[in-house]
Amino acid sequence: MKKAVLTITALLMIAGVLCATGEQDTGAANRDPLYPITISVYTQQPRQQPPANNKIDALIKERFKVSFSWDILVGDSIQKRGIMIASGDYPDLIEINETAFIDAGACIPLEDLIEQYGPNIKAHYADVWEKMKSPDGHIYYLINWGIYHGLNQSPYYGDSALWVQKEVLKEAGYPRIVTMDEYFDLLIAYAKKHPTINGLPTIPFTILTYDWHAFCMWNPPNFLAGYPNEGNGTVDPVTHKYTNFFTQDISKRWFKKLNELNAQGYIDKSAFVDNYDQYLAKIASGRVLGLHDQRWQFAQGDDALRDQNMYNRTMAPLPIVFDRNIRPRYRNIPIPNIGRGVGISVKAKDPVRIIRFLNEWLSEDWQRVIEWGVEGEDWQRNAKGEPYRTPSQRANWENQIWQLRNREMLLREVLPTWEGSWSDGYPTLLEDYYPEREALTRPEDKELWAAYGVTSNAELMDKSPPPNALWFPTWSMPNPPDGSKAQIAQQRYEQVMRKYLPQVILAQPAQFESLWAEYVREMGKAGMADYEAYMQEQLNLRIKLWSAK
Repeated sequence: MKKAVLTITALLMIAGVLCATGEQDTGAANRDPLYPITISVYTQQPRQQPPANNKIDALIKERFKVSFSWDILVGDSIQKRGIMIASGDYPDLIEINETAFIDAGACIPLEDLIEQYGPNIKAHYADVWEKMKSPDGHIYYLINWGIYHGLNQSPYYGDSALWVQKEVLKEAGYPRIVTMDEYFDLLIAYAKKHPTINGLPTIPFTILTYDWHAFCMWNPPNFLAGYPNEGNGTVDPVTHKYTNFFTQDISKRWFKKLNELNAQGYIDKSAFVDNYDQYLAKIASGRVLGLHDQRWQFAQGDDALRDQNMYNRTMAPLPIVFDRNIRPRYRNIPIPNIGRGVGISVKAKDPVRIIRFLNEWLSEDWQRVIEWGVEGEDWQRNAKGEPYRTPSQRANWENQIWQLRNREMLLREVLPTWEGSWSDGYPTLLEDYYPEREALTRPEDKELWAAYGVTSNAELMDKSPPPNALWFPTWSMPNPPDGSKAQIAQQRYEQVMRKYLPQVILAQPAQFESLWAEYVREMGKAGMADYEAYMQEQLNLRIKLWSAK
């Protein structure tokens, strides 16, 4: 009896040691698998944090026992990243849009955790599982958009375009604007007729130049020349040669046009000193007639116009090119954003708990809550079982203030989400369901689309975009490793661009040629050839790897 008691005591002690060891390794081996946890998150973009009483946050806490603490980027992203890497102080989750955190060893491999605890995650990424792997064979982050289930039913267009205010098109009688010159002539004609809008000076054309957003200034030549969005370069479809276009004739043509327009007073000079918030505020004022951007970057300003009952001053995209013989390649067949996602850091308190949550987050029923809202509150079904929203629910769903309190837009942008269709065939966005889409389409859009013979902004850009190239897009390839020749070259040439291109635009037209020649020389000195060599190497590797997948 005594021996039995001693034996049991010893076994309990051993079990206690094993449990303690397990908790040290996993963080929760001797706890409820879904114990309450606060997950800290770093975002690489400035965003708006939901208020403490956000409805969806409350549901997440109730259902999953998960709360979030946010470190939302303020200031320079590269500087912030450098400080985090130097200190080794990381939150649980890190938003990834380049490889620096991975190269620094800040993120843990995820594939084994997913295999063991994340069946929904594995199913979500089934079609791109191999493409998500880094060169060392590990998966370090989960792609947070561009993963489609079933049919893509969205008529939405949010990629690059030369955008124009809808009121400008209407007043001109919905002309068929094709070329760059026609586009700017349209803006200038309206600005001359309407020098002020809402009591403020009209801005014919503005440019987003702040921080990493400056691609809005230097990327237009790529599209104007009829190339698809390969980021900083173009790829020959036959030879597969990668070429940076920043010093090519197509860029010179674009900046020469901006230089001429600036001399005439039609370029927004404050664009070269304004920050991102000021850019959005100008758009929200309704006085900006045109810009080049991707809509997700200026959506907040555009939606503010809608909420202020100035929908006629929201923007429509146009597939503008240099010359009429060029086919636009703005719109692409949707792709997963291989180069962007969210990773679990080496300092995460409990990676298993986080993966368990992300697995539940990606369940179809919960994703429907994220995308449609709460049934009975934000939508309901009719007698036939068909989903719909009431007029007041539709108005709420579009209102930014209501969204901030009743949707989780921040998590929706950072964490992976479904796109396409649910298993019952309905689109993942209820507003894409045809009856809802028709109810939501405003008269201004119906009039505009009818004038151009299309049924959406997506069709306005291209009714039937051609297939994507095997490697597309090169912008999702890994950035050069920190300290490499290519990375140093990239830093240097971007510094040259930020210094010279505003000068090129703002200079007197007589100075343009000499200043452009100086810019081209400085770009060469920055090591552009080293950057191109790196991109060519990555392109060749991608073609080799993806040809077999």
